[in-house]
Amino acid sequence: MPIIGLNLGKSGFKAVEIDKKKNTYTLTHFGIYDSPELDLYTEKKEERKAYSKALENFVNEQGFDSRNAVIGLEEANVYMRIVELPVMKDKELRNAIRFEAEQYIPLPLEEVNITYQKLEGGYISRDKTSIQLVAAKKSILDMYVKTIKSARLVAKAIEPEAVALGRILGDTSTVPNGTIIMDIGYYSTIVVVVYGGAVQFTRSVPVGGDVITKAIKQSLNLDVNQSEEYKKVYGMDSQYADGKVSEIIKPMIDNILIEVKRASVFFTNHTPSATIKKVVITGGSALMPGLLLYIASNLDFEVQTATPFHNIQISPQLENEKKFLYEREPLFSTAVGLAMKEL
Repeated sequence: MPIIGLNLGKSGFKAVEIDKKKNTYTLTHFGIYDSPELDLYTEKKEERKAYSKALENFVNEQGFDSRNAVIGLEEANVYMRIVELPVMKDKELRNAIRFEAEQYIPLPLEEVNITYQKLEGGYISRDKTSIQLVAAKKSILDMYVKTIKSARLVAKAIEPEAVALGRILGDTSTVPNGTIIMDIGYYSTIVVVVYGGAVQFTRSVPVGGDVITKAIKQSLNLDVNQSEEYKKVYGMDSQYADGKVSEIIKPMIDNILIEVKRASVFFTNHTPSATIKKVVITGGSALMPGLLLYIASNLDFEVQTATPFHNIQISPQLENEKKFLYEREPLFSTAVGLAMKEL
């Protein structure tokens, strides 16, 4: 049965529908929708209805076969931490998790839902268990569920977007080659460290596509549409526009790279037996011209652009869309990772 991976944003959504038959995964439908009139986090009842209705219409118009979806939780709504605990029985572990949660989650425990899972493989010693602890506000989860239900969809699961990214772009427990994912979103960039098939920790940098567009607008005295076009067409390629656009963008990318380097140092200092092998760039601004080359020249890692469809077949009915999909793969990384949770 196919499943929808649904990446909800403040003013829109990205989605993929993937089916699995035997050991073959096939992309059957996909879509992107954005409208400045939508607001996922609004407190106004009518605006919430409008968001759900837009989502319902989007799913219908794109021809999705399934109504079952895995939903991504944005980084700002999640508290996630890896903790190491002595090996113990499940009942004892549940009690220990609550104690750990009280230490690391900056909210009263009655206001959050807490989940955890044991992480297999990796670098933990035999007498220790590595636990991925995840908490989210009950109010946020309730809002997501109501939004999905109003759109006539069924939420099969809700999980942090960072976990979905780690699943599709990170390493595995059998081949633990550390990966840092740079997810350059609309409002911010999330730096995700993955090792042994699990997200170890994340950092958020207040630099995203919108920030870059606004900087171009202000510096070159352009309107928003022109600035967005300059970002997409010229990006960090200094051959264009006399290098003016790339010089505007460069300090913001440097800020992200500082956090990537800090994340690498922090992780390897705390886990000396682990190493970081590569950096994967994804998100809405990952395809800026010159970005991959600039990042690769400033980091001592293998750097690549995300290819979330690398192990997924494209349905024959999407033959005419293949070029569009492959040119924009990084836009769908989170959605693909979400769908793969249930397949």
